[in-house]
Amino acid sequence: MKAGTFFVRVWRILSIAGFLFALFSSYISYPDEVNVRFDDQNHSLQTINRETIFYIAIAIFLINNTLVNAVARLFLRVPTPQLLVPNQAIWANHRPKLNVLFKEWFSMIIASINTILGLGLLVLSFLNRSDRPIRYIEYAWLLPLTTVILIAVLAWLPIRLFMKPGDDD
Repeated sequence: MKAGTFFVRVWRILSIAGFLFALFSSYISYPDEVNVRFDDQNHSLQTINRETIFYIAIAIFLINNTLVNAVARLFLRVPTPQLLVPNQAIWANHRPKLNVLFKEWFSMIIASINTILGLGLLVLSFLNRSDRPIRYIEYAWLLPLTTVILIAVLAWLPIRLFMKPGDDD
C-alpha cells in the first residue's frame, strides 16, 4: 500500500470518529436553544433547537458518506474511452491506477466534509458554553481552514491527472 493511499484511509476513518465525537460531545454541551448567529456586541440573533442541529448534522453525514461513495463505485463502471481526463491515451493503458486515484479522491472528499462538519459542531459548542463569554472572533480560523481544505482536495485530482501514471512510483 502506498503512503498516499494509507493517509487517505486513515484520514477517512479519523474523520468519521472525529465527527461522531464532535456530534455527541457537542450535543451534550448544547443548551436547549443553540445560538447560531451573533451581532457585533456578541448578542444572539438567532437560535436553533439542539435536536434540529443534531439531526441535520447526521443527515449531512449520511448523505455525504452514501452519495459520494455511490458515485465513487459508479466511476469504476465508466468505459475507458468515455473518460474525459488529461493524457487520456496514457491513462487508458493504466486504468487500475486511474481507478485508485479516483477512489482516493472521492474518499478525500468524504473525509474533508466529515472533518469540516465535525469542526463546525465543536466551534458551535464552544460558542454556546455558559462558563465563558461569547467571543465569536476567536473562531474566525474555521472559514479559512475550511476553504484551504476544500481547495486542496478539489485541486488534488486535476494536478494528479496531469502527471504521468508512473511518476509517483
